[in-house]
Amino acid sequence: MRLVFIRTKTDSTVFVRENPLTAKLDLRSLDEMKISPKAGSSSKNIILGLQRCRLLSAGEEWKFWNGALQEVFLPGQLPVKLFPGNGNLTSEALAKYIAAAGQPDIIWVEGPDHPPYLKQIFELCPKSFKLVYSKDWRPHRIQQLEQYDLCLVDEEWEVKVVKKVHPQVYCGIWDKLIDYEDAHYPLQLKKIYDICYVAYLRERKNHRLLLQAMAKLKDRALQCVCVGDDRKGYRVELEKMARELGLSVHFTGEVPKEEVNHYINQSKIGVMCAVLDAVPRAILEYLAADVPVLVNAELWAGARYVGPGAGLVKPPEEFHLGLANLLDHYQDYTPRAYYLQHFSFEKVMAKFLQILQQAGLELRRPHPQGLTASRTAPVSASWQQESFLVVN
Repeated sequence: MRLVFIRTKTDSTVFVRENPLTAKLDLRSLDEMKISPKAGSSSKNIILGLQRCRLLSAGEEWKFWNGALQEVFLPGQLPVKLFPGNGNLTSEALAKYIAAAGQPDIIWVEGPDHPPYLKQIFELCPKSFKLVYSKDWRPHRIQQLEQYDLCLVDEEWEVKVVKKVHPQVYCGIWDKLIDYEDAHYPLQLKKIYDICYVAYLRERKNHRLLLQAMAKLKDRALQCVCVGDDRKGYRVELEKMARELGLSVHFTGEVPKEEVNHYINQSKIGVMCAVLDAVPRAILEYLAADVPVLVNAELWAGARYVGPGAGLVKPPEEFHLGLANLLDHYQDYTPRAYYLQHFSFEKVMAKFLQILQQAGLELRRPHPQGLTASRTAPVSASWQQESFLVVN
């Protein structure tokens, strides 16, 4: 089976570069074009999981730019095809490619919009199985939702809202997938931080809740680390707030994946303070590293990941009490055991395959047996490049 991944956010999918014929596509340029492990990671992790289960023979991402047709390979990522785009956000080269290669079996869309290039793809691929993930907490606002065979959602309440608008659309509540063997796992490191918050520094991540809760526990002299890149200069404001409250907070800025796991392991507990977030995968990263987590009860999607032994869920007015309770008893929790029982690779993929079947996708081979063995199955050669390569 062939799968194509595409994002509907235009500024993440369509790019105009000066002198595209001479400008070198180095790693920095690729990152600017959202060709990186972070862009669409929730969706791509499952897609790579389908490849590891040997249910996909090929997978790729489609983007558009003002250069010639090219293909980009990066280690551990989907190959990316860069199609020359027209001024109306469609592509003649894309139409020719689909005519030559055939319609993909699956079109995986991320985002709520329906830009011209997506309309073109849908018109050219009427036989493809189409699924969508809105990547926010408003799946009922997905444009042209009735054209999809499957709408992925994060919570049961989202299913009910979608059904009011489009009762015929099948909704599947999926679980996020993280790498709990090579990227997120326990390390024997000294706990130098009391609290760890893995989140971009942006207003909707609600760092203020954490700082205000810490201020109510000032007698404990808590040590906190905030891991994540700054967004729109928000770090200055947070650092000022921490100083004014007399708190000890270390802001790391952007760090490599392996360092994220190190910071988590150096902390007694993790937190998730956001409200408007679509299941932050950081919750699972904490649990996989055997670190219990405190979650804001007002989080729109994601608190369901925290069960007995994994951590606590508290409303904002009790967040400081949750911090104190979890810090006093963090060694009594068994978060990794809970994670492996409910959200391991095998559990998540088995659930996702069931969703695909229930939505009407006919899998061309039986439900794979031995998902554990499939985890180590080799992926296609294009995903094993040791260095990035761009080819015409």
